[in-house]
Order: sequence, then C-alpha cells, then structure tokens
Amino acid sequence: MTLLTYLREDLVRLMKRREKVGLRAVRDAISAIQNAETSYVSTPETSGLASSDFVAGGVAFGHAERVVQELTDAQMMELARAEVSRRLDEAARYRALGDIDRALMLKAEALSLADHLDAYLG
Repeated sequence: MTLLTYLREDLVRLMKRREKVGLRAVRDAISAIQNAETSYVSTPETSGLASSDFVAGGVAFGHAERVVQELTDAQMMELARAEVSRRLDEAARYRALGDIDRALMLKAEALSLADHLDAYLG
C-alpha cells in the first residue's frame, strides 16, 4: 500500500469521525502528492470563438495532454513532511504576529498529519 492510498483510506475514517483538524491536514497532503504526480505536456488550444467579447480566451476541451507520473513512497513522504513543516513555519509566523488561535490550529494540523505519517511507517 502506498502512502497516497493510505492517506485516502484515512481520509474516509476522518470524515466519518468528523475530525476537522486532521481532515484538513490529510486533504492538503493528498493534494500536494497528486499535484506533484500530474503535469501537463502541452497547453490547451484556444477555441475559434476568441473574437467574442464573452468567450475571449476560451479553451477547447480535451486538447491538453496530461501525464501522471507515479511517485515513490519516499517522494510522497517527503512531500507530506514538507506539508508538516510548512504548517509549523506558518504557525510560528502567526504566533509572531499575535494571532495565537490561528497558530494553534496550524500546529494542531501539523501534529495530526505527523501522527498519520508515523502511523503509516509503523
């Protein structure tokens, strides 16, 4: 089982238990991993309706080529750990600005995600 699969299954458990703090952190980790896996090879073609004021810059659907590259567990773990440290850095920044409530929420999210990652490794 990969880390992404584990986090997706954990997401379901968190939703059932209505754990909002852990839910936000796990969702962000899943998004970071999925964004790293997906890249676009070509840009979408604009439609021929660009002369219209309402559809300027319209994109023709189905014309962008998307490539999904599988990440290793180590790469996924690195991305998830980066989410933990990003939250801790933001918590320190908010604490310095005097927004203690936001700082505590970010720190709780970071600790929750770190616990989920440790549970995966254990």
